[in-house]
Amino acid sequence: MKVSLTAILKAHFGTLKNLGEERLSLWDMLLFFGIPIIAGFLSWLWCIHLSEDVFSVSISVFAIFSALLFSVQVAMYGVFRSDRKATGDSILDGEERKLAEETRELLREINANVSYLIFLSCAAVTIFLVFFAAPVPDRLEAAILIAVYLHFLLTVAMILKRAHEIFDAEYAKPLRFKSNKIPASKAPDQPVE
Repeated sequence: MKVSLTAILKAHFGTLKNLGEERLSLWDMLLFFGIPIIAGFLSWLWCIHLSEDVFSVSISVFAIFSALLFSVQVAMYGVFRSDRKATGDSILDGEERKLAEETRELLREINANVSYLIFLSCAAVTIFLVFFAAPVPDRLEAAILIAVYLHFLLTVAMILKRAHEIFDAEYAKPLRFKSNKIPASKAPDQPVE
């Protein structure tokens, strides 16, 4: 089905595992879903009310973020496609291959998280449009808004950490320049001083 988002959701949840484990991390689930739900519930319990302006601003924020997140995916693809050349040293080449594979896996996870956030942004815009236009109880609106924002911000923080690791690793790579030296035997005659 062309509009099924199941693959995106599965891929995102697949990133909420500890390294080398197959099961979802209970701590990650609690952090990324439990805490936002608890915060939303507490705001409902404490009768928090938000102004109508919050929803129009939220619509703008999430619409802008969805476009920005698309550009993040393009930047990540650029890192993925970056030129990796063999050095001729088997030890260094082995290390480069291992680093490239780790980078590729981390990029796949970030791509899953960014795709999920694009989906979440679009869903949030839709939800907040409904809240803006329809009579929904204020407490419920506030609870959902707080939960969505907190979940979104925590997921952005995870992506930021992972993206930092990738870009930092790219910047830490030693620079390799092609030698432009002309062998002495082929160099033009130098004037004698």
